[in-house]
Amino acid sequence: MTPSTQATMKSLSALFLATLSLLGEASAQSGGDVGHGAPMRRAIEAVIWGIPLVNYDRMLQAAIANGGAANQVIYWSQPVDSKNQTLTPNPDTIYLNPFYDTRKGPVVMEIPPAGDDGVIVGSVDISWQNALIDVGPAGEDKGKGGRYLITPPGYKEKAPEGYHVLPSDTYLGFVILRSNFKSRSEEDIAAAVEHGKKIKFYPLGASPDSTVFVDVHGKDFDSTIPYDLRFFESLDRMVQIEPWQTRDKLMIPMLKTIGIEKGKPFQPDAAMKKILGEALKEARAEIGGSYESNFDPPF
Repeated sequence: MTPSTQATMKSLSALFLATLSLLGEASAQSGGDVGHGAPMRRAIEAVIWGIPLVNYDRMLQAAIANGGAANQVIYWSQPVDSKNQTLTPNPDTIYLNPFYDTRKGPVVMEIPPAGDDGVIVGSVDISWQNALIDVGPAGEDKGKGGRYLITPPGYKEKAPEGYHVLPSDTYLGFVILRSNFKSRSEEDIAAAVEHGKKIKFYPLGASPDSTVFVDVHGKDFDSTIPYDLRFFESLDRMVQIEPWQTRDKLMIPMLKTIGIEKGKPFQPDAAMKKILGEALKEARAEIGGSYESNFDPPF
């Protein structure tokens, strides 16, 4: 592609986004009159688009509600039970879920080598729940263990030697790690927990021994999607933090229509709350219908 072609495409892209922004402003100004028009449609699209991001925020908020924080290791000291309301948990492993926040700089994760005393498997994910890399025997370290450096968007500094460098597309994210046990005996479960706690997770420059482990076993850990105003509150919280992905810039004016905009508080009035509530019902029905239609024949 020639420089002139690139410049033309860039100009067209800017014009397209500017047009969308103007449409968003017009829709926002007429929201009270449109009723079930543009705000309703765009709220439905916002729900469908934002589910991965909202689900991440729900997990993080559950960790915080149970005494944890970003850049700590949230873990279950026993196989999970019904109090763990995350997506698809496996009751035959010990889970360790560090949540990372790179807004103040890179974060280090150290994975112990696999051996007779245990094995760690899992993946590192951005807040959109796209995987950056797998760890463990089938992952980047091939079971040898290693140090991973998670860097924030736009990070330009040279990483220290000896790290697997993971440039994150988002400031926030999480790691799903499993410390597998040999049997469900108390001894084997305790051994899996002990091996899991060999993980280190800390900001670059801090001591590995500063790793904080927070046991949430037996506590309500609810990351399920709420189809009420909390959905949009979570979505707004994440929009305020995360950079726009190129693929998602179409959503900027659409979200503005329903009152979600970077740098501004989300304060829907009564009329908008009603629209958002109805949109959530419509979106939930649409998602449910799409889910069911994916299984043909049903099971």
